Amino acid sequence: GPAPTSARGSGRRADRRESSGDDAVLTDLRRRLRAHPCHSCPDREEHARWAERWARLRTEHDALVQRIEGRTGSIAKVFDRICDVLQQLGYLIVPEGPGEARDRMVVTADGQWLRRLYAENDLLLAECLRRGAWDGLDAPALAAAVSTLVYSSRRDDRESEPAVPGGPQGKLGRALDQTVRIWSELEDFEAAHRLDATVPLDLGLVQAVHRWAAGRSLAAVLRDSDLAAGDFVRWCKQVIDLLDQLSQAAPDPALAHTAHQAVSALRRGVVAYSSL
Repeated sequence: GPAPTSARGSGRRADRRESSGDDAVLTDLRRRLRAHPCHSCPDREEHARWAERWARLRTEHDALVQRIEGRTGSIAKVFDRICDVLQQLGYLIVPEGPGEARDRMVVTADGQWLRRLYAENDLLLAECLRRGAWDGLDAPALAAAVSTLVYSSRRDDRESEPAVPGGPQGKLGRALDQTVRIWSELEDFEAAHRLDATVPLDLGLVQAVHRWAAGRSLAAVLRDSDLAAGDFVRWCKQVIDLLDQLSQAAPDPALAHTAHQAVSALRRGVVAYSSL
């Protein structure tokens, strides 16, 4: 049934007391607001807008700082992993002494010529040089071997193995086989150190580059190939760039001389003309 009259009356009195208490709080807040130094400022609304803008920008700034610190930390970790790889391969050493190992790293003799190589897979290139994978190759064969480090097919065409001048047991074939083994070892090594793997080798340009460096015509070079003339010229320039680096940085003078010969053999005809 309905609540007794006395109960309803006491409820209304409680509500009035609560309302009265709220009014007192509001009155006090208004009084304190009017007494605040900013209340009488004629530009207070503009200042308030600037304060809101500052707070928003500060929040954005703090978020950006956190992102940068996170990425910087990731870069430092990758750098340390790369240094570990270079140290284990003998391109860096850490002499005994106090302080952080990173601050005491010294570049070895092998590291000195590695630093002169500028390629996406420079470590693979350095290992091929150091292990003698390309020793004894003539200029056309060296150019063909180097092409495997720069070329990338537009589509995956693995149904048939690319033709290798001299056959798989010839001098170039054996050099390519050793190059593939070195690449495979490096890939496993980098995976163990949680680094991005070295770009896979591609033998699709071997025959064309070998023919061109041996003095064949462009028509003969592109025969049995899906390459357009413009694409062949573009890839040739990249092979020339890498060979030019080898001619200056290779630790073996004989191989450096062969690399220089290979550059001259490739830089002719349409390849030379397109560079003018």
